[in-house]
Amino acid sequence: MAFTHQHRGIIAPLMSAIDDPESALHSACVALRAAGTSLLTRAQQAGLARPDLSGEELFDLIAALARLREQPSHAPRAERILAVLADAILTAG
Repeated sequence: MAFTHQHRGIIAPLMSAIDDPESALHSACVALRAAGTSLLTRAQQAGLARPDLSGEELFDLIAALARLREQPSHAPRAERILAVLADAILTAG
């Protein structure tokens, strides 16, 4: 969240690049999503994250939240929404 706040406007290009193999950002975006998927999988295996969430869905949720944070009128609620999402994703292991 802090990264996207400091680099406003980065989410749209990242979301486009992940589906565009010709994009210069494509491989970095795929690697970023894969890293997130790996962390999620480890958390799921440890019983710390809900088992029905995919890495792609997690990436989309993070991107949506970052996009929300880019909107000045919605930015104040971003931290609360992050907490709600974390509570929905993480389990008491």
